[in-house]
Amino acid sequence: MSTTQSFTLNFVGDVMLGRLVDQLFPEHVQNTKDQEIAASFARKYPSIAGKGNYKHSSPWGTTIPLFKNSDLNIINLETSVTTTEEPWPNKTFNYRMHPANLAPVLNSASIDFANLANNHVLDFGSEGLIETAWTLKKAKIRFAGAGETVNEAFKPAKLFLPRRGSRDSSAEADKDSQQREDEHLVHIYCASDHPRDWSSIPNFHFIDYSSSTRVKLRRLLLSGGSTSHPDEDDPESDVYHHTVHHHHDKKSEPSALKIFSVHWGPNYSWQPAEKIRSLAHFLIDECAVDIVHGHSSHHIQGVEVYRGKLIIYGCGDFVDDYILHEDFRNDLGAVWRVIVQGEDLQGRKGLRLIRLEIFPTRIDKFRAMLLNSDDQDHIWVKRKVTALSRDLGTQVRRTLGEEGQIIVDLER
Repeated sequence: MSTTQSFTLNFVGDVMLGRLVDQLFPEHVQNTKDQEIAASFARKYPSIAGKGNYKHSSPWGTTIPLFKNSDLNIINLETSVTTTEEPWPNKTFNYRMHPANLAPVLNSASIDFANLANNHVLDFGSEGLIETAWTLKKAKIRFAGAGETVNEAFKPAKLFLPRRGSRDSSAEADKDSQQREDEHLVHIYCASDHPRDWSSIPNFHFIDYSSSTRVKLRRLLLSGGSTSHPDEDDPESDVYHHTVHHHHDKKSEPSALKIFSVHWGPNYSWQPAEKIRSLAHFLIDECAVDIVHGHSSHHIQGVEVYRGKLIIYGCGDFVDDYILHEDFRNDLGAVWRVIVQGEDLQGRKGLRLIRLEIFPTRIDKFRAMLLNSDDQDHIWVKRKVTALSRDLGTQVRRTLGEEGQIIVDLER
């Protein structure tokens, strides 16, 4: 394989397939109130949501060709996947979707990876989280940030470019993750800075902005995936003693591309707080991260090219059933496509970032719809991304690409 071969990776923000979205599928979790609202919607829009018309591919709307033509597709899965009835107590919103819908929905868009470190994966407790992890494994979709075990939460998911013809399940990939001669190894780590109530759950990767968190992140991300927990090398920790006594293998292949997917910051804030921006720079400066995939704000934020690496502070919501916030336009998101190219790094295959291409989308009746370049919402997204990125010291091309995409050059 030529080291100059190019690959594309698609990133999107919150994919919330629970609540009303789930109710539109023939099989769904039981919730009388949601069922009544979904039934009313189906009567109003029978061609979209009438019996059998809202298919497992429907949430992706007109974006499916972008996913089908990409080498890796990465999302934040903003819901639990479970039939467990007991919600996490005293939480305003508890989302879940029926496990029967996960594989057909995600596979219809060739999704490779789902971030689970967010504020909804434990909406139905640890039992719901475990069923979510089991369902993703069965669908052969990789994940990180939370899971059945500490390893699944803290260790990076391992993916490969080019994409393997038959996607491995999480368990199979761990057993047979040996990099082949013609492949580039991609590591994806995940974490969330909220809710703090979940910080004590060992199989949920919670972070804050303290110096101790930075120490743990540096140790974890520089281990190449061989350290399963930030405290594994701390002689004072229980995790350290478990590792020593069980003789875990500490060898790991270095990745050609390191991604940190993070659910961070408050809802509805145009610019990232200084502590968020500082952490993003730290991940690049001291943890060798190439791409920071940020989400949680519910609307698009700016991007920053920092030392040749990419920080997407907020991808925006991609598909959901939320009420429109007119000031922040939480119905407008994007497919964020990153082009990378192979290169030879002192005898080792690497990947360098070439370009970010942003394809604006609008949530319309529980579907993600690509916007034409002459659509007023496309124009709004371009203006907003350009202004917010300029505030972060990053320039957006004035002219659009051939497909109407907004372009940010990543090569200096």
